[in-house]
Amino acid sequence: MSQTPVTLLMAIHCHQPVGNFGFVFEEAYQKSYDPFLRVLARHPRVRLALHYSGCLLDWLREHHPEFLTRVSSLVRRGQVELLVSGYYEPILPLIPEADRQGQLAKMRAALAGLGQPDAAGLWLTERVWEPELPATLAAAGVRYTMVDTNQFLPAQPFLPRALQIHDEGGWDVLGAYATEYGGAVVTVFPASKRLRYWLPFKPVETTVDFLRGLPRERPAAITFADDGEKFGLWPKTHQWVYEEGWLERFFSVLEQEQAWLKTATFQDYLAHTPPSGRVYLPCGSYEEMLEWSGGNFRNFFTKYPEANAMQQKMLRVSRQLQTTSNDECRMSNKSKKKSNSQFAIRNSKLLNQAREELYAGQCNCAYWHGVFGGLYLSHLRRAVYRHLIAAEDLLRRSDGARPSSSDEDADGDGQEETILTAKTMSAVVDPADGGTITEWSVFGPRINLLDTLTRRPELYHRQLTAKHPQAVAAAASPASIHDLLRAKDADLEARITYDDHRRSGFVDYGLQRVPSLAEVQRSAWAEQQLWAGGAFQRAPARAKRSPALALVRSHEGGSIRKTIALSDRGVDCGYAVERLNVAAIGIEFTLGLRDDRYLEAAGQQQTHTFELREGFSRVSVHLTIDPPALLYHFPIDTISESEEGLERTYQGLCVICFWTLEHARAPKGLVDWQCRLRWSIGTG
Repeated sequence: MSQTPVTLLMAIHCHQPVGNFGFVFEEAYQKSYDPFLRVLARHPRVRLALHYSGCLLDWLREHHPEFLTRVSSLVRRGQVELLVSGYYEPILPLIPEADRQGQLAKMRAALAGLGQPDAAGLWLTERVWEPELPATLAAAGVRYTMVDTNQFLPAQPFLPRALQIHDEGGWDVLGAYATEYGGAVVTVFPASKRLRYWLPFKPVETTVDFLRGLPRERPAAITFADDGEKFGLWPKTHQWVYEEGWLERFFSVLEQEQAWLKTATFQDYLAHTPPSGRVYLPCGSYEEMLEWSGGNFRNFFTKYPEANAMQQKMLRVSRQLQTTSNDECRMSNKSKKKSNSQFAIRNSKLLNQAREELYAGQCNCAYWHGVFGGLYLSHLRRAVYRHLIAAEDLLRRSDGARPSSSDEDADGDGQEETILTAKTMSAVVDPADGGTITEWSVFGPRINLLDTLTRRPELYHRQLTAKHPQAVAAAASPASIHDLLRAKDADLEARITYDDHRRSGFVDYGLQRVPSLAEVQRSAWAEQQLWAGGAFQRAPARAKRSPALALVRSHEGGSIRKTIALSDRGVDCGYAVERLNVAAIGIEFTLGLRDDRYLEAAGQQQTHTFELREGFSRVSVHLTIDPPALLYHFPIDTISESEEGLERTYQGLCVICFWTLEHARAPKGLVDWQCRLRWSIGTG
């Protein structure tokens, strides 16, 4: 029986998040993107697919336009196929359909400028698949994508046996498979986990020997799809891949063995080979992602309320954009008067700007956490909020920018929060979660002042001493980051502390006594708490020009009352207890600003005022306290995993005020007492 060649299909994905530091982009370029392309150009018979995210393309256009010229030349000579994606690398199933189509169209237009006007292949961000995606992709002109082999496991009995590889190295599926949703068909290529772990970490001969042993009785293709950063940017890979010549050897062997081993672009492969069968895939992603997320990517939004808050804000802004755009279309269809023409043009520009900001705020990296820092990296969260707040502000300006107060489910938990919006800022208040302020966004500097992160357990915290980096260092080739766990900073184990509540604003405590600063830092004061939060009910608020909210809850025959009012200059928080047996009160805010004076040391003072100033953003907040309080402040640091190892990351500053109330006791031992905290914003 004649044998057909094995086809190796390769897709290399290169991306840096929106908001990442410029020096990280440059390091990735110098260590990975540029040398990879140079080696590839020296091997014209090696054909593959490349994907550069839109945020990376933007940076390359500004800093290394010559690189894109080289990419275009490889595309035009047929060696490289460029893959489309959402422009700012969103996870497609998590954004609305209109945004999916908009992001895909923007990316297709960008690739047309690089010589790929007919881009039909998709890099599926984080390979997060959901069954309805074929309808989205087909509508956008996408015909095929790559999905990890583990997602094919439920369909294993229905796949051709001759195209399944079972051995000590695992399970692989060869070929490509049609799938559909509502009659919209796309082709999915199973991406090999084996190759993902082997390249570039195993010797070239190991991979070639495996490929040589694949069945060749019928056309067979195996797919490798993974990050370009592993070719030079991941720890220890630059020396191995380039200085020691791994990539040069690999591409040379691919050219030398073309009698039985071919490389091709996905587009060319499908032009000559029909799908190997049909498959229906469940919701999923690659195996490690499913481990991190507990089986479904959306579980990140349960584990991390902070990620959910960003996701829900993104969805609110998207809905508002869609509603405003529809309203604008109706108005412009009704009136063609010249007096409205300039207004319509202005609003159209605002809406287009808002759409661009929304798309940038959909970049996936800050919405989850795995081996990369992701959600734990405060600069990535801040970038998401910056773009979403900018979009929100642009939409308000197009709609007249009126102060407002609205009750809606702002976090997708089935209960209504209150969104207060003033001319210069907005706040989200959650009555069910202790009447806390969960978001406080200021439009001018485009910052959420409460963008912080709760200290919570992670599985790798138990493994701080379980893996030894010296064993990895002794190996001939670098280890995959999935196999590495090392401490980047010293004494991390001693620094691990967990919070018993979400870090936010206006968290209140009733206490038997005022705890020590050390107790509060360690979250070791629960037994002193008579209450911590609790569900509040909305109460009638006094009429004010500014958006305001009054909340009340009953407690042991007495009551607790909160008032929150927004102005153009800040937020005013009132607090009162009536007829309660309580010795002390604590009120806590955790702010995401970075003031160099407070990054390391905790402190305490009896005071009526406190200021926090962030130098690089030129944003400051000034707290006025009436009556004066014992104020504690201390940094909130998390211990999280990144590609560089376990590291300590500053997430914000906790500011908590305490008052003793013995002087306020009535004859029956009950307390009537009130206080006021005013946060004022400064910029410049």
